[in-house]
Amino acid sequence: MKRKIIKQANQAYTITLPIDWVRINNIHKKPEVDLAIEGKSLIINSDNSTLGGKAKMDLNEIANKRIIWMYLNALYAKGIDEIEISCKSDISNILSKETNNLLGYALVSKEKEVYIIKDISGGNYKELDEIFKRVFQMILVFYEDALKDILGEEKQTKEELTMRDLEVNKFCLFLQRAINKLYYQDAVKGRILFTYSIALEEIGDEIHRLWRTNILSKINKTKQIQEMMELNKKLLEHAFDNYYMFNSKRIESMYELREKLKNLATRTKLNGEEIIFIKCLVKIAEELVDLGHLNLMINLKEEKEIC
Repeated sequence: MKRKIIKQANQAYTITLPIDWVRINNIHKKPEVDLAIEGKSLIINSDNSTLGGKAKMDLNEIANKRIIWMYLNALYAKGIDEIEISCKSDISNILSKETNNLLGYALVSKEKEVYIIKDISGGNYKELDEIFKRVFQMILVFYEDALKDILGEEKQTKEELTMRDLEVNKFCLFLQRAINKLYYQDAVKGRILFTYSIALEEIGDEIHRLWRTNILSKINKTKQIQEMMELNKKLLEHAFDNYYMFNSKRIESMYELREKLKNLATRTKLNGEEIIFIKCLVKIAEELVDLGHLNLMINLKEEKEIC
C-alpha cells in the first residue's frame, strides 16, 4: 500500500493512516501511537494487542484425538480468537477437555454439527515479562521437584506427572500466544522471544521425559548421575538469572557446566533405560546453553547509522 507524503512547515512530513487499521486498533480512543525506526522501515505501533481473527476446522476426516489436540494448540499459540469446528461425531467432551488446557479458551456453543471455541479471557497479554517469569519459575520448580523425587523417595506417579506436565505446557502455550498477540516495534526481538518460548517448552518436555523414565524404570542413580542432575540445576538457575540480569561471564560459566556434564556422561557406564535418562540430562543442558545464545541476541546492541 502506498501513501502520499505531505510536506509541512518546519521541515515536517506527514502521511495518512489507513482507515481500516485506525478502526481495528481503536485509535480514536487513544489518539497516540509509537514509532520505531528499523533501517529503511518506519513501524507504527498502536500499543494494543492484535486481533487474532477466526479459523475453521473440518474434523470429519480426523479420528486421532492427538491430531485434534495439535490443531487446537497451533491455532491457540498463533493467536486465533475464534475457531469454528465441523464434525458429524459428538466431540463435545474432547473439546471441553482440550480447551481446559488452553488458558482463556472455552467451548461456547454447539449447533448441529458445528462447534464454536472462543477466547473469553478479554485478551490481557500486556505484561509479557510477568508471563515469562511465571513460565520460567514453573520450569525451575518442575526440575527442582524432579530432582528431589528422583534422588529421594520416588513417590511421584505417572498420572500425577502427566498432570504437572500439562500445567507447564499450558503456560508455555499461553506465553507463545501472548507474543503473537502483541505487535513488536522491534520485529527481530519478537522473533527471538518466540524462539525463546519454544525453547522453554522443549526444556519442560525433557524434564518430563527424564522424570517419567525414572518412574517407569527406577534408574540406578550413580554418583555421576547425581552430579549431572545437580549441574543441570545450576544451569537452569543461570539461565533464569541471565534473562533478567544479563551477564556474559554467566554464559561462560554455563558452557563450562555443560562441558563438565557431557564429560560425566561419557564416563558413565550405561545399560537399557539409563541411556534415555542420560540423554535427557544432556539435552536439557544443551537447550539451556542455547538460551544463552538467545540472551546474547537480545542484549547485544547494534550501532545504527542514520544517513
